[in-house]
Amino acid sequence: MPYPPHLPPDRATAPAMSAEDAGARIRELEAELRELQHRAKNSLQLVISLLKLQAGRIRDPDARVAYEQTMVRIEALAILYRQLHETGAGTHIDLARYVEALCEVVKSGTPGGLANIPITVKAEPVAIGLYEAMPLGLIIAELVSNSLHHAFPEQGWIQVMVTKASDTRARLVVEDNGRALPAGFDTTSDDGLMLAEALASQLGDTLSTDSDAAGTTAAVSFPI
Repeated sequence: MPYPPHLPPDRATAPAMSAEDAGARIRELEAELRELQHRAKNSLQLVISLLKLQAGRIRDPDARVAYEQTMVRIEALAILYRQLHETGAGTHIDLARYVEALCEVVKSGTPGGLANIPITVKAEPVAIGLYEAMPLGLIIAELVSNSLHHAFPEQGWIQVMVTKASDTRARLVVEDNGRALPAGFDTTSDDGLMLAEALASQLGDTLSTDSDAAGTTAAVSFPI
C-alpha cells in the first residue's frame, strides 16, 4: 500500500500523539524554555559582575564612557531575562514594567548631577515578545542615555511614552527639554544613535528624531 502523498514513511506510519502526550510535551518544552531563560539571566549577571570588578582600573575618560555604555546595554538584556524568569510568562513581558526598570538602571549608571534628572514613563498596557523587546530595550537605553548626557537646563526632564498605534503595532517616543542637537547633526557620528537606527530597522521602522530649542524627540514603532 503506498504511503499517503507528501508524507515520508516514518510520519506515514507513526501513531498520532494523544492529547495527554501533547500536553506533557508542551509542559516539557516550557520547562526547558524557563531553564534556558534562567541560564541566560545568570550568565548576563556574571558578565556584569566581572565588568564591575574592572571598573576601578579605568582611568581614560573615553574608555570610561565606553565602559558605561556597555554596562547599560548588558543591563538592558539582563533586566529582560530577569523579568521573564520572575513572571514565568514564557516569551512575553509587561512592557511598562520593563521600561521603568530600564530607565532606573540607565539613571543609576549615569555619573554626576545628571542622574537626578527625572524620567517619567507613560505606557499603555502592552505585552511584547522577547525578540521585539530585545532591540526595543536597547533603543530605549541608547535614547535615554543620550538625553541624560545633554546639557540640561535647571528644570530638566525626560519622558518615555508607549502608546498603541494599532492592533499590531505600538509607538515609542522619548523626549527631553535638553539643548537641541547641533544643526546638521549626523546620527552616524554617534555610535549610540547609529546602533538605535540599526535596531529600529529590525523592528520594521526607522528612528525619527526632531530637535529644536524646546528639546529633542525620538520615535519608533514596533510590532506587538
